[in-house]
Amino acid sequence: MMKRKLLLSVLFFAFAFTVKAQDIIETSGEAINEMESAKSDVLTANFDFIVTDAGVNSKEHEYGSGFFKQKYIVISAKKVGGLGGTKDPLTGEPHFQIYCATIKKTGDLDRPLGYSKILNTNDNEGTITFSPDQKTVYYTRSILGDKRNYQLYRAKDAEGNGQWLNEEKIHFSSDDYSVENPYLSEDGKTLYFSSDMPGGQGGYDLYSVNVNKDNTIDNPVNLGGKVNTPNDERTPFIDEQGKYLYFASNGHNTMGGLDVFRARNVKGEFVRPLNLGTTINSPEDDYAFMLANEKRGYVTSAKAGGMGGSDVYKLRLKYNKQSLKGVVRDELTNAIIVDAEIEIVDIDGNVIPVKTNKSGEFSAYVDPYEVYTINTKKEGYNDNVIELPTNSATERVFKVEVNLEQTAPEIVEVDGRSMIKIENIYFAFDKSIIKLSSKVSLDKIVRVLEENPIMKIEVNAHTDIRGSAPYNLALSKRRAASTMKYLISKGIKSERLISEGFGESQTIIDCLSKNCSDDEHEINRRIEFVIVN
Repeated sequence: MMKRKLLLSVLFFAFAFTVKAQDIIETSGEAINEMESAKSDVLTANFDFIVTDAGVNSKEHEYGSGFFKQKYIVISAKKVGGLGGTKDPLTGEPHFQIYCATIKKTGDLDRPLGYSKILNTNDNEGTITFSPDQKTVYYTRSILGDKRNYQLYRAKDAEGNGQWLNEEKIHFSSDDYSVENPYLSEDGKTLYFSSDMPGGQGGYDLYSVNVNKDNTIDNPVNLGGKVNTPNDERTPFIDEQGKYLYFASNGHNTMGGLDVFRARNVKGEFVRPLNLGTTINSPEDDYAFMLANEKRGYVTSAKAGGMGGSDVYKLRLKYNKQSLKGVVRDELTNAIIVDAEIEIVDIDGNVIPVKTNKSGEFSAYVDPYEVYTINTKKEGYNDNVIELPTNSATERVFKVEVNLEQTAPEIVEVDGRSMIKIENIYFAFDKSIIKLSSKVSLDKIVRVLEENPIMKIEVNAHTDIRGSAPYNLALSKRRAASTMKYLISKGIKSERLISEGFGESQTIIDCLSKNCSDDEHEINRRIEFVIVN
């Protein structure tokens, strides 16, 4: 089968899955290292594409090359509109020419017309790519009579009228090797391509090269052994954010021939190729796909059932957003933790902030086949960090449990008194009923007393100034007694405990002389544990 000159475009996707909590990688940095592991550990995803004929195929070869001014560029060996007709002397097959097809509302392609009489010659034309303003084109061409060596060119259309002028061959093109599949990044600063130039991993490798502001072009850089293999890598495409590299390869784990893969940009390096799965890849060559919008686009395939050779197909992605749902618990007591602060951070540092609800639960939308760091904080607990590689495609919801370890209480000196410092104890509004979340904090006092069997403490309760002084005094006494009762229920002997209520008489912040905020009133509402021996 003849070599195909390919172009691949962005696919931004999401889908859903479930992974057991024990699959979480807890060692910092381990998940990213896993992403950078050997090529033999290539994952296969199960993206849900619907693929149908695009309407422009013939018995000859067709393949997609990307979008230009709301139309779709197709490279074809068929004779249309007076173009083509010559044959390659080596293969006897018609030469490839560049065509521009109209995109119908249905996504079907229609009326493929010759793209440019300047760019279309009697030679073999390869894929093309355009600058962001569409006034510069990079294209490949194989001159008649050679050994099918493609070289890379650039031309400009300053007036935007289709007159591609000032053609120049890019300096690293050579008669000794082929340069194919150019793709210019969204910002126009980086050109990617495939080549069998010396010094690579073997076969065709993917390269990048800087395009400078003065239009000079640097020397190419090989994308490295995490993407490239001893076989062939083709059709580079970078998404708009520079987050993913999409490409075709027959050197990673494939279903046969070329398959479409995605690699992740981690600190400037593309790592861990991901096979895009059985609904886009086949036992034959699959390549050159591009989305016109979030869910629809095109792909090229030589799979069985086509018109002949390779064909262009339209595709639709069944898009399922994936949910991450979790619960935060106390590691010792298994009690749920309310109002824990959580940051879900991707490799690029993008943060999704969430809090646990009254059930200790949290949720967020995440992308598949990423690595997220989940940072969890709560007063009275040590910070918890886990790294979560979302490497599954089986369910719509990924479930995770975060367990927080309690911090040890501190003994502090306040006004000459030794006190056990823990996070504040909260009660139901205007009541002496201890909130469930505060019982975890009181359990710390229990442990201190258990570890120090001769220690005695005073349980001193304080209120804010809102309400009458007599009422607040009575409320504080009830809250102190309720706290003492809880400690006794946990096995602490009553003779080691003294409870006292002080109402609003010992506020930390003076709220009589100023209007205090709710946070300031909360500081005044407190339970103190004073060591008395």
